[in-house]
Amino acid sequence: MEESENWFDSLNLKKTCSKYRVSIFHCPQFLFLIMGCAQILAILTTYKIAKIYQEPEIAALIVLAVSAMIFFIGQIIINSFERIAISSLAKSEFISIISHQLRSPMSAIKWQLDMLLSEDLKKNLSTDKFGEFLKGVYEQNERMIKSVNDLLEVNRIEDGDMVLNPESFSLQALTEQVVNQYTKEALLMNVKISVSLGSDQLVYADKIRVKRVIEYLLDNAVKYSLNGGSIEIDIEHEGKNILWKITDQGAGIPQKDQKRIFDKFFRSKNVARYKTSGSGIGLFIAKSIISLSKGKMGFFSSENKGSIFWFTLPTAGKINS
Repeated sequence: MEESENWFDSLNLKKTCSKYRVSIFHCPQFLFLIMGCAQILAILTTYKIAKIYQEPEIAALIVLAVSAMIFFIGQIIINSFERIAISSLAKSEFISIISHQLRSPMSAIKWQLDMLLSEDLKKNLSTDKFGEFLKGVYEQNERMIKSVNDLLEVNRIEDGDMVLNPESFSLQALTEQVVNQYTKEALLMNVKISVSLGSDQLVYADKIRVKRVIEYLLDNAVKYSLNGGSIEIDIEHEGKNILWKITDQGAGIPQKDQKRIFDKFFRSKNVARYKTSGSGIGLFIAKSIISLSKGKMGFFSSENKGSIFWFTLPTAGKINS
């Protein structure tokens, strides 16, 4: 009885496919069902037509056509399993990356708290030094909160629950605000950030989330410019949209990794030698935000030569017209 109920539940394809977060046309269970029906129908059709015409050439052509159809469905099933395999790989990458992302700040917090609780240290600890330790604990805690918030954002995107609050705002002013946040870090990396602006026109999008997009892109540009150089940000009109573009002279992205650069939890292999932190979800979140804002996002890159990342957003005038 229990086996029959499990078999019946497995026929609930919509529920099964949604559990794996794939459309029904990429769900192996559904495609296997379609293939089985196609094979039965093909056999019956071949038998009927062969019985009517009794000509081997026609029967052979029918068998060939049916074989081609089954081959086509088989390719779709293989692609579906490949998507599931990529999801499994992403899960493994996620466990590896997030354990590192959370372990590092937690270890730093533990070390700093141990220092603060040390009786020997308390006796000789000045107020300024005590404040520095507390600031370090605060910064590491903020880093963990950001990692968790990013994971929650990924979950909202995949479940289709991300809610945007669009408004009219100046993309130029927002960009300048983010650049000011990274001025100190850029100086430490010997990187110069320059901003080239066209006429300032309002865009219509979720200001808070677009700010995060700019932060993701600028953070990557600074982080991977380990040999110094310059970062250029350009904002210009492109039809009824505003084009935002950032150019760096950093590590670049190998050709073989470029097709996965917007996949969640993916980090290009060439960045490992730079020993930089990252969860591999910033670009996934950024592209999702831009897409939901009715914009587009893309990039050009050459390994060891740098990258150009860009996105577009609709102007406030375009939305209102």
